[in-house]
Amino acid sequence: MSCSGYLSVFLGVNSVTEQWRRTEDDSWNWDGERANGYWWSQFNSVKNLSHWSSSFPSQLLTRGHLNVEGCRSRALSHLDSALEEHVRSLTRDAGRIPVDLEHVLDFGVEVFILSEGCAVDSSHIAGVWRHSLRTGYLAALISLNQQAGPRMIWQSFVGGVLHDIGMLVFLTQQPQAFTTVVDIAQCRGLDLSVVERQMLGSTHAESGAAFLARWGVDEVLLATVAFHDDPLRVPHAAFGPLTAVYAANLVEGGGMAQDGDAVIGREGEAYLTRLGLWDDLPLWQGWMRNIHQLTIQ
Repeated sequence: MSCSGYLSVFLGVNSVTEQWRRTEDDSWNWDGERANGYWWSQFNSVKNLSHWSSSFPSQLLTRGHLNVEGCRSRALSHLDSALEEHVRSLTRDAGRIPVDLEHVLDFGVEVFILSEGCAVDSSHIAGVWRHSLRTGYLAALISLNQQAGPRMIWQSFVGGVLHDIGMLVFLTQQPQAFTTVVDIAQCRGLDLSVVERQMLGSTHAESGAAFLARWGVDEVLLATVAFHDDPLRVPHAAFGPLTAVYAANLVEGGGMAQDGDAVIGREGEAYLTRLGLWDDLPLWQGWMRNIHQLTIQ
């Protein structure tokens, strides 16, 4: 399909109409504290998922216990072993994952598994999973290198695993529409979030954070998911999980669209330079090459 032909796919597609507001809070810190709840309230509206109820797995629309016994898919059969390998490695360096973050990680895995039950090309789900797992592990390594505390290291890992969960929401809601958005972004060389907002009404990052907020995910992880493509929207002056996931996502370079060449642009360079991290980029790239060799291709 040509670039001009992609637009016809959107005739009659329901758009996500939630409005997004930029935070004015300049006192964020990575212990989960902030001066006010202005941006936080944007994720807690019940309306955030109203358009998705007809296609997203019903188990995920109502907060509560998920029973996924027997739901393991062949397409994601490598999921457990790859995840466990990285968790064991991090446990040696950072100690056991905190219980609350372990629960969030388990939930994220369940979302991937249950998404396989929707009418979605399983290769898309598997691709998002591989990218997310690698991003999470690299983000944790970056946090380790920055001598972060154990909790921040695990927040970086879990945040990386969850950072593209909004893509699963879009893929299960409107698979043709979202894959067309991805094609438009690639064909025209546009940022994926720009095309998402124009054609779907919100970005996968925003939609993912809105989804996770309904399940009580903590504010640090919500900010990491919501702003992983644009950390400058959350004023901060210190390294944190958001920084680690942002950098790891770009270096991994295996997402569905905008980061495929693993090249960090001028804004990313300025952001990392301001935090004193730009000179570490070659080190991270070397780690990612090793991660690609360790995980299933």
